[in-house]
Amino acid sequence: MAANPSSTGLPLLRDYQARTFLALARGIESRPGTTFTVLFPRQAGKNEVAATLVTFLLLTNAARGGSIVVCAPTLHPQAVISRERTLRALANVGHLLPAVARLHVADQVVRVGKASATFLSASPEAHVAGHTASLALIADEAQEIDPGWFDRQFRPMAASAGAPTVLFGTPWDGETLLDRAVSRNRELDADSPPGGPRLHHEVHWPEVARANPAYGDYVRAERARLGATHPLFLTQYALQTVADASRLFSAEDLLALEGAHPREDAPRAGERYVAGLDLGGEGRESDRSVLTIARIDGDGIAVVSHVAWQGTPMREIGAAVELLAGHWCIERLVIDATGIGQPLARELERALGDRVEPFVFTGPSKSELGYSLLAALRSGRLRLYADDGSAEARACRAELDVCRSRFLGPALRWGAPPGAHDDYVISLALCVRAATSLPAPRVAVGRKR
Repeated sequence: MAANPSSTGLPLLRDYQARTFLALARGIESRPGTTFTVLFPRQAGKNEVAATLVTFLLLTNAARGGSIVVCAPTLHPQAVISRERTLRALANVGHLLPAVARLHVADQVVRVGKASATFLSASPEAHVAGHTASLALIADEAQEIDPGWFDRQFRPMAASAGAPTVLFGTPWDGETLLDRAVSRNRELDADSPPGGPRLHHEVHWPEVARANPAYGDYVRAERARLGATHPLFLTQYALQTVADASRLFSAEDLLALEGAHPREDAPRAGERYVAGLDLGGEGRESDRSVLTIARIDGDGIAVVSHVAWQGTPMREIGAAVELLAGHWCIERLVIDATGIGQPLARELERALGDRVEPFVFTGPSKSELGYSLLAALRSGRLRLYADDGSAEARACRAELDVCRSRFLGPALRWGAPPGAHDDYVISLALCVRAATSLPAPRVAVGRKR
């Protein structure tokens, strides 16, 4: 069911959206200088609530004036999309505005009469000094905004006029800007008199599903695909913080990776082998280049050896990999062909033919690679050789332990934190790709006589 949030001609919202909007509008008026928090499950319409709130503030302050600052983790596309949503909402009420309050748009500033809304990037690389938020400071996807940067650069914008702050988003690991604010607001709400204005507003996916059954079908499908305990499902749909959500591998994952088979230095007769090659630089301080070799064990992937180089010229690595591919009878080698790896990938393709698959890292391709690595691990198919105390075994496990991840919608962003390395992790992921893309073994079939 839809509800009209006000008599000003604002867009129709579903009941749960309208309830949240009305509570925010009343809270902003009655509790200046306060921080409000809003949690909606992914794709449940929180952005429409934010756009309606900005539109409402512009309309009601068109005559006397005032400024709103709306920020998002990036200018393109997030802040620009927020501006476009606000413009669509304003288009629905343009016929109601007097001539003095007509709409004006200049770059990232939207004006209605004397009131304005400025849409900014909250990235630490953005230049945002000099803006003022006298009506409200609104942050979209606040869980992705650096807390220290927000406190230094954005909160002062609202301080001089005592404007309220509204943070929209989803939970993460309990330590984000939004998570901390939600925790504080829940405590304050618990101590407030019943019936008073609430600081925290939350809508859960079953309520959204009652208003939109197709959404319920989608969330249930995501739960089946990811698993009910997957960090992405817990944070984006169940609205639960996950203490180790920023880790790519949980403690249970790392334990599951430990195999009982020994490290090997030569192939077994009749077995199939694959490999993944991550390339570092040639300088002495550069990342390592790592080759991970695995044996295909039924539908399992048993890592049996590592070879690592640091500061070694690419031509020497190429020659060594060509020899190792022959020694191990590698049937599929996936190599990092991004940037400096492209020439070596071409050389190995010429030497080894279609056994080589060049892999170019982009945001989407790395996300897919990470998902495949997690799927192989969590299905019980992937195992490391037993820790033999070697430098390679220690380095591999250390990198797996510190590797971090973030979900941006359905996209998985992962890698080493500052000051750490992920060469072994990337090599392992490329090895998993080699295993999953390996053609079925050829079976000789005789002719019937």
